[in-house]
Amino acid sequence: MNRARMAKTTKAATRTKQCFAELLSCDPDLAVLRAEYAQKPPAERRAAAEWTYNESVANSLVGVAFARVKGEQLPAPQWPPGFATLAIDPEFAPALLSVGSHEYGCGRKEEGMKLLLQLTQLPPDTADWLEIIDKAGQWLMDAGDAAGTCRLYEAALRARPDEQEFITGLGWALCRAGKQSEALPWLERAVANDPNNSVVLSDYGWGLTELGRFDEAENVLAKAVQLAPAGYDLPANNLERLRQLRQKAQP
Repeated sequence: MNRARMAKTTKAATRTKQCFAELLSCDPDLAVLRAEYAQKPPAERRAAAEWTYNESVANSLVGVAFARVKGEQLPAPQWPPGFATLAIDPEFAPALLSVGSHEYGCGRKEEGMKLLLQLTQLPPDTADWLEIIDKAGQWLMDAGDAAGTCRLYEAALRARPDEQEFITGLGWALCRAGKQSEALPWLERAVANDPNNSVVLSDYGWGLTELGRFDEAENVLAKAVQLAPAGYDLPANNLERLRQLRQKAQP
């Protein structure tokens, strides 16, 4: 590796060790981006953020492809994913998700959660708002943080109390956190809102299962199986698990 590339790699590694808020104040390039675009109209700022974000994704994909072809190591980016975009537009939802998950994954959990929770404070007409919050919830759950997932959906419900996705998400997260008694009212509300949704019914049925209410759970899960689209096997799997648990519980 030549000296220029080594210096760039070392600098990028150093940046990875710093949280976004620190880099925003001490990295001159990021500071210039924030100052420059803070003076621009919101539409222009958002357009620049979208362009920067899409360019970084495209460059990453192309870079990986070329590195594989050449058998070389992928060169380190100037900043971690989404940092430049969030400097340009601090309310750009995909960058909040990227930077928040990056911070969390690097062990800076509070910094990461702060950014992910900012997603819930964006205007509800933000493009792909529901989907991005759901992605954040799934990411936190995959990271093993059921409590953090609950915090995210609780915050989202404060912004939009009647949103079905958030009601279902909180019920699901509370179940995963081992709080089935707290989860059940949310899941019941979700079923009342959409009684023929196999995903909601499956979650509700499994919540009842974990509370030992096997008769009710079997009826709910059997309905979920009937309504499930082709290829969606979770209700059937949950019903089979319920029957196994019921058999073990019998004297």
